[in-house]
Amino acid sequence: MEDHKSEIDNWDLGTGIYVSFYFLRSSLLEDNDTMTELDFLESKNDACRNFISQLNESLAVWGGRLPVEARVAYSKMAEEMSSLLLSDLGEGSTRDVQLSCFDTVSNAPIPDELRSSHLQEAVSLFTCYLSEVAT
Repeated sequence: MEDHKSEIDNWDLGTGIYVSFYFLRSSLLEDNDTMTELDFLESKNDACRNFISQLNESLAVWGGRLPVEARVAYSKMAEEMSSLLLSDLGEGSTRDVQLSCFDTVSNAPIPDELRSSHLQEAVSLFTCYLSEVAT
């Protein structure tokens, strides 16, 4: 039992991530007609930011002791949350909210290639924003 003390100490953090992931994913996949698109994207961004923060906190707590399989699972969860968040960057949302979503995704524990792709999308969005302001 003593060998697994650290796992037991951090059980709430570890299981909480999986529960949060499945709960958040199911709620993000549902249509939410009761909220305006802007409110929906803002609340979706807040929920994803909190989840990504929870992932990063867990990675910091476990450090190098976290098994590779768990790190891969965290990365896959972060990828899916990032994809779900960025899939709703629509015309009804403001540029500030859209850029905030990219900021959230940039903090996710995702592979560098995917992060780079998202950063390129953010630069493109910001460039569009600048061109709109200039006209």
